[in-house]
Amino acid sequence: MTDTELLNEFLRHLRVERGLSVNTYKTYLYHLNGFINFLTQRNKNIFSATRNDIIDYLELKKNSGLSSSSMFGIAISIRQFYKFCNMLGYIENEPTKTLKLPKFTQKIPEPLSHNDIEKLLNMPIRQKFSDIRNKAIVELMYSTGIRVSELINLKTNDINLDENFIKVLGKGSKERIVPFGNRAKESILTYLEYRQKRASPDNIYLFLNSKGNKLTRGGFWWELKNMANKAGIQIKVKPHMLRHTAATHLLAKGVDFKVLQVLLGHSSVVTTQRYVKVNVSSLIQRL
Repeated sequence: MTDTELLNEFLRHLRVERGLSVNTYKTYLYHLNGFINFLTQRNKNIFSATRNDIIDYLELKKNSGLSSSSMFGIAISIRQFYKFCNMLGYIENEPTKTLKLPKFTQKIPEPLSHNDIEKLLNMPIRQKFSDIRNKAIVELMYSTGIRVSELINLKTNDINLDENFIKVLGKGSKERIVPFGNRAKESILTYLEYRQKRASPDNIYLFLNSKGNKLTRGGFWWELKNMANKAGIQIKVKPHMLRHTAATHLLAKGVDFKVLQVLLGHSSVVTTQRYVKVNVSSLIQRL
């Protein structure tokens, strides 16, 4: 079996058996292709690689200026790949068996202040498709705390406007129901009127770009950056900050951690506790 064939089998395992998201799958692919290219330059392959080869590759990437989180991701990808190879008997000696993963500190973005999120929510809206759509998106994300990847993959039949909830397909293809407020509902209803004039009958995705195609992650990031600039927000606003802002503001309003865990789609409440690492008392004062 060649390196390419073995890599494809591993990627199929990630997609089918583990049900990883498209973004996670692509990350594994990117990391492992880089490692295989490195081995090729050394006249080696997956089967002949040693622990020292992996250490040398990680050192090379570290010296190139990669962040600790990126280094951790590369090491995890390589280790999971070799565990898979060993499990199926493709290799006898697993070179990552004694490999220690690089340490990294997960940086969680600061939430937007109540003042800044209100600037976004209350921006003047022209009778323009992108303005109406962006308003609906920000309202929905702030009301639900869903991920950007979950947002752009929402379909029109995933939203229930009678009972105010959306059906979200999260990480690991886990489905959850997330409620939203009336402000979000009003904005979505307005958006749907504009969407109807722009979308083709066979387009199933809820949020579209100006050409009537599915909105992309990069497309929304660009829109959000422009919105923040126009709103006069001084800090650099990224899409994930909306999720973190929603979570911390819900917590400050008294939502239980376990309820918040379900809303955010975290597999463990410990993850939620790490994620929402804020001083609640000071946050309440800011609200």
